[in-house]
Amino acid sequence: MHYYDMDDSGNGREPKLSLFLEPRSLVITAQDQYTEYAHGIDAVFEDRVARGDRGDPELANAGMLGNGASSGVASLLAEGGVISRQTRYSLTCRDVARVMNVSTGTRK
Repeated sequence: MHYYDMDDSGNGREPKLSLFLEPRSLVITAQDQYTEYAHGIDAVFEDRVARGDRGDPELANAGMLGNGASSGVASLLAEGGVISRQTRYSLTCRDVARVMNVSTGTRK
């Protein structure tokens, strides 16, 4: 998952922050991270990790990865390699103060 500045537009934008999402992970985006940054997950079938990315500050959660005995993520980060993505489900909950009624163009 990548976070981008809201004022960035177009393709080729550079992420300001990246997270590696392991299976059954939970991400809560709040405060400035929610209001000041856009976020997204690249539409790819596999992730390529360069050797030694564990110390890369752009992968913000590197130190928290690979705690599961069978995950293999710790060795992937240390040695580099490719990890295939599996089916992912996402649930989004938002606390929105004001919403726009699309059919009438008015705010509620």
